[in-house]
Amino acid sequence: MNCPRCATINLDGSVVCSSCGAQLPTAAPPPGAAPYGAPPYGAPPMGAAPGYPPGPPPGYYPPPYGVPMQMAPSTSGMAVAGFVLSFLCALLGLIFSIIGYNEVKNSNGMKTGGGLALAGIIISIVNMLLGIMIMSSK
Repeated sequence: MNCPRCATINLDGSVVCSSCGAQLPTAAPPPGAAPYGAPPYGAPPMGAAPGYPPGPPPGYYPPPYGVPMQMAPSTSGMAVAGFVLSFLCALLGLIFSIIGYNEVKNSNGMKTGGGLALAGIIISIVNMLLGIMIMSSK
């Protein structure tokens, strides 16, 4: 392409003149054609292989080896069992609820269910007191 300023012939396909640095005119794409560098219609985006999901977003770096990944907290099974048993057998409900409450308290946030365990302790104590009052009134 000829430079409009210095009339140098630039054959390398650049958009800037190699002699004077002037902006070279570019030819417009024909109507309906994709812009230069765009994938054809229906093709996956650049960098994505067909049939595979796109890669991670730019700037994402996975943690280095040896660094533990953050895990979501789970509910304490002992707390759940203690809550359920507090309705069926107060003594077992009290034992399981106390164990579940301690498990949640000592887990540094990795276990949830402290409210269930506390409710199991309270319900177990109330059930035991009601049982003692009913037995003593007969």
